[in-house]
Amino acid sequence: MRADLVCGGILIVIAGTFWVQRDTSDRLYAAFPDLLLVVLAVLGVVIIVQGLVRGERGAGEREVNRRMLAIVSVLLVAWALGMGLVGFTISGVVAFVIMALLVREGRPRLREVATDTAAGVVIVVACFLIFTRVLLVPLPVSTLIGM
Repeated sequence: MRADLVCGGILIVIAGTFWVQRDTSDRLYAAFPDLLLVVLAVLGVVIIVQGLVRGERGAGEREVNRRMLAIVSVLLVAWALGMGLVGFTISGVVAFVIMALLVREGRPRLREVATDTAAGVVIVVACFLIFTRVLLVPLPVSTLIGM
């Protein structure tokens, strides 16, 4: 399987999934999310078309590592389920660190794990604060630490 075809297909599936679940009760409420979903679907189509046009000529073609794709898919589902159990921040940091460790080649050193964990905490807490304080979008909250 070619990576660009899989990536484009995933983008289209995600856009389609959110499209059928959107709230159309208020026209203005859905304008921005609808635009984002259309852009996401168009980008998925562009990626697929580019992959098909390049064909076998593309330099440095990459095959999808099916094992890694399965691991990442399971991780994303676990993260989504974890948000309901322990909140956005805890599940987000854990998912970030695991994903960062999967990307690294070879056995990670303690310093790299600490760096990935620190980066995960900063990024996830920043996202939490932006969504909850600036955009006023409620996110799942952990009953353990209140965040």
